[in-house]
Amino acid sequence: MRELGAAALVLLSVCATAGRSRKDIPPAPLPAIVINAHKIFLTNGGGNDLAYDAFYAEMTKWGKYEVVGSPDEADLIVELAYRVDQRGTRVWSSTNTYNGTTQVHSAQIVDPQLILTIYDAKSKNSLWSTIDHRRLARREKNREKETINSAERLVDELKTRATLQ
Repeated sequence: MRELGAAALVLLSVCATAGRSRKDIPPAPLPAIVINAHKIFLTNGGGNDLAYDAFYAEMTKWGKYEVVGSPDEADLIVELAYRVDQRGTRVWSSTNTYNGTTQVHSAQIVDPQLILTIYDAKSKNSLWSTIDHRRLARREKNREKETINSAERLVDELKTRATLQ
């Protein structure tokens, strides 16, 4: 009988948490060292100059931190990197029921990402990191716009978490 009661409790707790979504979970605060820092060194982890330029502009506009010219002067090192994750090729087919022909289609699966990592300037240990998955766009102008938006979202995420203290 006890086993049945324990199983019921486990089932109830699983059911209670199964309906939860992302909006039900509050964001965790940043480490105190990130909140209390005054000086940061911004560095380009590579991949896209436009992403770094947009990120740099948003960080300086925010004004929470003084941006310094070398890691030796900084409390934190803030790195922005742009990567494109190649996830292979998706292949599918479609059949024209009118004439019975079948066409095979394929598309590359790509995931452009902006990765923000904050390091302690003294120990070089990673303190916090997050990824923004840049939206896909076909035209160069729209890809640039989405890259800028992605960099701005990362700064907004940092701002939101910095105010949780």
